[in-house]
Amino acid sequence: MEPAVANLPEPLFERAVELLRELTAISSDSGDPAGLRRVAERLASALRERGLAVEIRDEDGASTLPVLYARGADTSRGHLLLIGHLDTVLPAMKPHLNGDRLVATGAIDMKGGLAAFVGALDLLHHRGQQPPADLLLVVVPDEEVGGELSRAAVRLWGETARALWVLEPGEPASNAETDAGTDAETIVAGRRGMFQWRLEARGQAAHSGLHYWEGRSALVAAASWVAKAEALSHQKGGPTVNAGRFVAGDATFVDGLATAHDLLGTDRQLNVVPDRAIVEGEARFLRASECGELARRLEDLAREVALATGAEITFATSGTIPPVDPSGPHCGTCNRAVALAADEGWRLEVEDQRGGISFPNFLPDPDRIPILDGLGPIGGGMHTREEYVELRSLGRRIVLLADLMAEDVSAGRSL
Repeated sequence: MEPAVANLPEPLFERAVELLRELTAISSDSGDPAGLRRVAERLASALRERGLAVEIRDEDGASTLPVLYARGADTSRGHLLLIGHLDTVLPAMKPHLNGDRLVATGAIDMKGGLAAFVGALDLLHHRGQQPPADLLLVVVPDEEVGGELSRAAVRLWGETARALWVLEPGEPASNAETDAGTDAETIVAGRRGMFQWRLEARGQAAHSGLHYWEGRSALVAAASWVAKAEALSHQKGGPTVNAGRFVAGDATFVDGLATAHDLLGTDRQLNVVPDRAIVEGEARFLRASECGELARRLEDLAREVALATGAEITFATSGTIPPVDPSGPHCGTCNRAVALAADEGWRLEVEDQRGGISFPNFLPDPDRIPILDGLGPIGGGMHTREEYVELRSLGRRIVLLADLMAEDVSAGRSL
């Protein structure tokens, strides 16, 4: 088993792969507190062996779950925050090698990132170097279920962090215009923010055979709004609007859906012009300035459709999560990571608009500090029984993390 990375000694690489085997063999899906503690304890043991001060705290969210903290020599005046998670979507299966891949539950999401970090500590020691003294690694137990402990940890420790590094996986990359099919990998510079929305329409019920023209269809009004709203979506960098749920019909059906759903698939109430509609969804955006503008445009559309259809329409937003702007203070750090990868003979590309919400979105202000996101190794099959990590990528990420930490130390916390 070769690391395929020039500056990573094979014994160190094999040790990292073995640790990843052990971590992924421990079942730690989000609903398994005992399994989460077992994987936290195994990781804690590995980190203590490498000189970090480690504790596991039982913290109360929706349930009591373990959170792991690992500190460098001095975090009293702030810290370089690294974040990861213990939980997986599925219970563990037995890990196995398949060529240059390790097939295992959580292999990339995200026990691979945790193993890469431990491997980077080993590589620093091999070189006679130290990790940043103010390093603080926080590993949470409920990221896969959007848990409150994960969000709270980022908000709390992000307040005093000087930078945030996220051990979630990168992605395979290809430049469709020039280098399609290359084995380049990515880190993440931008993540979309989002808000949720709800539209309610009330029309006028009428018998569709006898008094069709006296009715005002709430369904038609809501559908018209959805078509116009989703037309605001732009593929390259612009906002996106998604209608996730749409319920319409007679008011007794919509408002009593829990008991009236048995109307579906029958011919009952199909002769009524629907007077009630509810649509729920979300909108995503790349820059903070787009949030208010997009919400106002959707609200304006609601007024326009109400005027055109005669329906009464209300529109409201909630649950706003800020974006990570790709042009934020982390540009220099991302570019430095790209250069470090190039020095090691491989290509790292920067994703400027990943759509999924992740840890950096929950910072008090994502534009305040530099962020390095997607530092974990790449693979495929995330959240399935075929999940795997590319072992060459694991080796690359070990070296990249070690290089980043070494440069951070030599720069005197100015990376």
